[in-house]
Amino acid sequence: MPTPPAEPSTTASARSVAPVPVLRRAGRNLLGGPGRVAGADVARGIAVLGMFTAHVGVTSADLGTPEGWLGLAHGRSSILFAVVAGVSLALVTGGRVPPSGQALRTARGRILVRAALLLALVAVLDLFGTRVLLILGFYAAYFVLALPFLRLPPARLAAVAVIVAVVGPFLAYYGPEALSRAGLRLPHDGSGAVTDFLLTGHYPAVVWLAYVLAGLAVGRSDLRSPTLQLGLVAAGFGVAAVSSLVSATLVATAGGAEAIEQRVALTSSAFGPTHAWSAPWPPLEGLYLEGPHDDTMFEAVGSGAFALGVLGLCLLLGRVVEARTALWTPRVLRALTLVVATPLAAVGALALTVYSAQIVVIWWWTRTRWDLLDPPTNEPLGWMVLVTLAAATAWRALLGRGPLERLFSAVARRAFPGVRA
Repeated sequence: MPTPPAEPSTTASARSVAPVPVLRRAGRNLLGGPGRVAGADVARGIAVLGMFTAHVGVTSADLGTPEGWLGLAHGRSSILFAVVAGVSLALVTGGRVPPSGQALRTARGRILVRAALLLALVAVLDLFGTRVLLILGFYAAYFVLALPFLRLPPARLAAVAVIVAVVGPFLAYYGPEALSRAGLRLPHDGSGAVTDFLLTGHYPAVVWLAYVLAGLAVGRSDLRSPTLQLGLVAAGFGVAAVSSLVSATLVATAGGAEAIEQRVALTSSAFGPTHAWSAPWPPLEGLYLEGPHDDTMFEAVGSGAFALGVLGLCLLLGRVVEARTALWTPRVLRALTLVVATPLAAVGALALTVYSAQIVVIWWWTRTRWDLLDPPTNEPLGWMVLVTLAAATAWRALLGRGPLERLFSAVARRAFPGVRA
C-alpha cells in the first residue's frame, strides 16, 4: 500500500507559496497603479529631497566641489515641486482630456478641499517654528488660482505661463515697493494672507503660478510620448542655459551682482526706512539677477525651464520603469533603473507625508541636540536622505499611499462624491 505524503512537506509547500501574493502586491505598489506616471513621481521625489538639501545641507556656489552641486537645490527644488504640482493637477482632472460638466465641478470642489487641508496642515507645521520657509500654504493659493485654467489646452496654458513668467517678476519687484511708498502696510499677520500669497511673500503667486501652469500644460499632453520627453530635455536645459548666459552678461554690464544688490538695498523700502514716492526707485538692473528666490524674469524662465528639463529626464526614466514587457528595454538597464527610480518614486508618491515629517524631524533634532538647519557637515543630510528613501520605499511597498495622501484624498472624495474626473 503506497505511503501517503507526509504532512510536514505539504505545510512547507504552502509556506513557500504563501508569500508570493504579498511580494506581488508589494511590487505593484512600488510600480504604482495604472493611473500613475512613474516619471512624475520620480521628479516629485527629487524635488522633495532637493528641499531637504536646501534646508539642512552644507552648500556653496563653487560647482567644482560637491557642495557646489548641492547648491543647485536652492530655489530649483521648490520650483520643480511647483511644476510637478501642475502635472498632478492635470492628472487628477482628466489628464489629456480635461473634464467638463459635473466632472469638472467635482474636480474643482476636490481641489478646493485639498487647498483648505493644505492650509490646515501648514498651520500645524508652522507651530513648530523651525525657520523653514513653508511652501504648502502658497501651494494652496496656487491650486485655487489654477482652477480657471483647467479647461485650457496645452498651447494656451504654455502661453499664459510664459506671460506670467515675464510680467509677474515686475509686479513682485515693484509692487511691494509701491505699496510701501503709498503709505500702505505690507502684511505681517494672517489678515494680509492674500496679499502675502499673491505678491509680497517668499513664493509670490504672481511669479510662481507660471511654474504650476507650465506643469499643467505638460500634464495635458501625452506624458508617455518620447517626442514630448526629449523635447522637454532639449528645450528645458537649452532655454535655461541661454537665460543664464543673458543674465550673466547683463549683470556684468551693470557692474556685477554685488553692485546691483547694493543699489537695490539703498533704494528699496524693504531694507530700511520707507522711501518717498519721488525718491529714486530700485533700479531695473535688479531684475537682471537669477539667484535663488530672486523672482526675476531670468529666474522664472531659467529655473522654470531647468525644472522642465529635469521633468523630461524623469519621464524618460519612468519610461524604462513602465516598460514591463517591452522588448526594447534590456533587462540589466531596467534593473539598474528600478534600483534608482523606485525609492525616488516612493518619496514622490508620499511627498506630502515626507515633507511634513521633515519639519517634525528638524524641530525635534534642533530641540534635543543641535540646530539641524546649521549643520557642520553634510552627514545629517546624508542620513536624512537614506532613511527617507528606505522608509518611503518600505511604506509604499507594504501599505501603498502615504497617511496624509490617503487622508486628503478621502476627505476630498467624501466632500464631493460626484462623478469621478
